[in-house]
Parts: sequence; structure tokens; C-alpha cells
Amino acid sequence: MRIPRINQNWSYIVSCGALLALAGGWFALTSGWLMPVEASKESVQIDDLFRWMLGFAAVIFLGVQGVLIYAAFAFRRVKGDNGDGPHIHGDIKLEIFWTLIPTVLVLYLAIYSFDVFQQLGAGSPMWGGHDHGDAGLPRIVAPIDKSAVPPLKIEVQAMQFAWIFAYPSKKVEGMAELHLPVGQPVVLEMKSNDVIHAFWVPEFRLKQDVIPGRTTNLSFTPTRPGKYQLRCAELCGPYHGGMVVDVYVEDQKSFDKWLTSQAAVPSATRLAQLPDLATTAGYPVPAATTPVLRSDQTLAVVRHLRSQGQ
Repeated sequence: MRIPRINQNWSYIVSCGALLALAGGWFALTSGWLMPVEASKESVQIDDLFRWMLGFAAVIFLGVQGVLIYAAFAFRRVKGDNGDGPHIHGDIKLEIFWTLIPTVLVLYLAIYSFDVFQQLGAGSPMWGGHDHGDAGLPRIVAPIDKSAVPPLKIEVQAMQFAWIFAYPSKKVEGMAELHLPVGQPVVLEMKSNDVIHAFWVPEFRLKQDVIPGRTTNLSFTPTRPGKYQLRCAELCGPYHGGMVVDVYVEDQKSFDKWLTSQAAVPSATRLAQLPDLATTAGYPVPAATTPVLRSDQTLAVVRHLRSQGQ
């Protein structure tokens, strides 16, 4: 039986394709060091999407650079040859190849991204102001498991330059630290007092704009106990960089203990014990020795704004 011989050019192409696929897979699987720790259930889905995108990007980058390097050496000018190269116009097979492959990759990533977007419930609308009724379009929200632990509702108030938290079901408000029970779904109802802010905790892989005049919902489930930082990711004024507060993810017992201790202290008493801050143009200014606004200073910001009737 005669075995057909494989064209040498095709063997090179297949070999290069296999090497590119292996390189892309290696980049994707070893990309964990590029990201912060995964501290929420949603972060796993985001990181998986990121790995796929990085793998495809690595294959495309290495493939293009490989062709450029090969062409630079294989088709370099021969000494003494000052003529022009052959004029080639159009290659249907090549044009189909470099159109079809990117189209397939982009469609795959688009569908995958939309699926993750839908599972996270990121398409649920922000509401506020006037209700215009149902436009006939289904809302893109994550399915709710009624048998699961009910979500903890937390009200978030953003202002220049502070984050204020309230736990309405626990009757605790005016908090400058965000405490979350590990493993329990959380729903944040966020409002802004002044300008656009953005809720961003890198370890949760969540970033959401907080817009004046609207209530923005954000849901997630913290899974890793620890201390993290919430930063404003939207330039909101001269002290934007100081709009940082601590986020604590802890076990249910520690969370309940913290809530009980805070509920026992009147909000007015807690605010009265904090130091005053100097003000410039109506806004509190941190001390020169303090690089950012911390939790105690955040509450002083609230006290100042309340004294101004804001």
C-alpha cells in the first residue's frame, strides 16, 4: 500500500501551529501571577475568561512576530541585488485565512464574554428617577437559587471623598469600613451624593460606576477571608487618590460580633470621638503626614458634610 507523502510546506505549517498552540496554552495556564488573589466566587469566572483571551492573544502575537522575523531573514536583500521584488497582487486563500480565523476567535470570545456577563448578572439595569416601564426586552440577570442563603443587603453611599456603608437589616449605619461574611451572597445598593465614583476591589474582580441620581446594584459572593481595599476607580476630584477604605471578609461568627459591637455604639457618639480635619474649599483635607483618607478620617468627612447640611 502506498502511503501519500505530506507536503513539506504543510508539515512546517502544522508544526508551527502546534508550537503556537502549546505556547498559548502555557501563557494561559501560567498567567495566575498577573492577577491578585481570587477572593470572590465571580473572580473565578473572570479569570477563566482572562486566561482564554490571553492564550488567544499569545498565539496571535507569536504567530505574527514569527512571520515577521522569518520574512526579515528569508527575504532580505541579497548583496548586489538592487532591483525590486516581485509584484504580487491578491491571494484569495490567504485573504480567506486571515479573515476567517480572526472572525472565529472574536465570535468565540464575544459569546464566552456574554455568557460570563450574564452569569454575573452584570446586565441588570441601574434604576432611579423615572420608571419608563417594560420595554419588552428580557433583563439579563443571574438566575436566583431560592434554596441558597439569602443575600445580605448593604447600602453604599459614595461622596467626595468617602465611602459610607449601612446594613439596614441589622440597623447599623454610618460605617466607614465594609465588613462581609464569607460565603454569603452580597447585594450592594450604591448611590452617589455628588459626582461619578466607581466601586473597585481588585481581588473581587468587580468594578462598577456609582452615578448621581441612580441606584446601582452590584452582587457578588466573597469566598476568601482577609483584608482588602476598596478604591474609587473614577477620577472624582483633587483627593480622589485618598478615597480608600478597608474591606474585611470574615467568618459569620466574627461578622456577627462586629455588627453587635457597632450596633451598641450610637452613630453620633462614634462621630463625636473623631478628630476634626481642616477644610479647603468646603472639603476636608487630610493631614500632611497622612497619605490617604483612612476609616477614622472618612467618618470625619461625614461629620463635616452633615454639619454643612449635605
